[in-house]
Amino acid sequence: MNTRPYEGRLVRLRARHVEDAPAFHRWFNDWQVTGWLGVRYPISRGGEASLLEGTPEPGFTRAAFCVETLADERLVGNCELQCDPVNRSGTVGIAMGERDSGFGTDTMRALCRVGFEVMNLHRIGLTVDATNERARHVYRKLGFVEEGELRDHRFIRGAYRGTVVMSLFRSELKMEEAR
Repeated sequence: MNTRPYEGRLVRLRARHVEDAPAFHRWFNDWQVTGWLGVRYPISRGGEASLLEGTPEPGFTRAAFCVETLADERLVGNCELQCDPVNRSGTVGIAMGERDSGFGTDTMRALCRVGFEVMNLHRIGLTVDATNERARHVYRKLGFVEEGELRDHRFIRGAYRGTVVMSLFRSELKMEEAR
């Protein structure tokens, strides 16, 4: 077991910095990144910098991170956990700006470990576009269970799409790839 909860095999989760704004600006103006997220409008460089400046330090109700590679500390994405302290549950979100193979899976595994091992969460949930089979495959591979679908829940990529609700308990998190 990895004793560093903020690290996976390929990536490290670290605090966000204003200096990350150029990468965030590029990602959140890339339809390949934002189309699944439902982001509708372009964001300016200044707007992205303001958002990063306003990001609170990670804490129990919201822990937002940048994702960088362990090999060369290259920034490849961002993720966050929004938590409900009373119910000890969290909701994860992820946006991988660099679409290299394996970084998203490793990021989600590390983020879930932070939720369970550092924040002592009982349940972690997420929502995903029903047509995003690649993401759903990754989440199932990690142990997430599909709980249901909100039909025609969001208007994305020119059509109404369903949203799948998924969740994971600590005992369900698959720590290693199935071989």
